[in-house]
Amino acid sequence: MRGVTMDRRTGITLAAAVLCAFAAPAQSAETAHVYGRVEYAQVTGSASLQIESQLEGGGDTTVLYVSDIKYASGEGGMFVHFTIDNGEVLPGRTISVALPVLKDQLVHDRDGGTDHQPTVAMNFCIGNVAFSSNVILELRTTFTPQLLLGKTEAAQFAPIDPQKKNTGAPNCQAPAAAAPGSPH
Repeated sequence: MRGVTMDRRTGITLAAAVLCAFAAPAQSAETAHVYGRVEYAQVTGSASLQIESQLEGGGDTTVLYVSDIKYASGEGGMFVHFTIDNGEVLPGRTISVALPVLKDQLVHDRDGGTDHQPTVAMNFCIGNVAFSSNVILELRTTFTPQLLLGKTEAAQFAPIDPQKKNTGAPNCQAPAAAAPGSPH
C-alpha cells in the first residue's frame, strides 16, 4: 500500500511541476528597455532640439513649458509663436516655433486674472519611440523638465524605474521621403 501512495505522490508532484512550467510567463530572449523617470526628448519637425521630459507625470494631458507665447491670426486661422529653451546657456539651445492652435483654454488665477493655455500638435522622439501628441503650452517659470507626458503617452515607455535618469539619447529613424512624382 505504501508503494502505491509513493507513486501517486510522485505523479502528483510531477503533474504540479508540469502545470507550473506551463503557467510561468515565458522569458524573452531580449529584455525590454527600462526607461528612467526623466529622459531626453527630441522635439522633431522643422527645427529640432533636445529637452528633458518627465515620463511619470501622472496627468491626463501632456504639458510643454515654454517662453514668449504670442498669438497671431492669419489665413490659416489662429497660430501661436513660442520659444523652447533646453536650459543650457549656449547658442543654439533654443528654438522658436509657430504652430496652429487646436484649442485655447482660459485658466483663471487666484488674483482674478485670466491666462491663455493654447493646445498644439507636436512630434517627439524618446529613445527609439517617435510619437505625436496634443500638447498644452504653459509659461516656464522653473527649471524642471520642459515636457511632462500625460498618462497615455507615458504608457508606451513602460517599464519606468524612478531611480534612473537619462538612460539613452533619442534615436528615432526619420520617415522615408516619398520619391518625386509618386502619389502621397
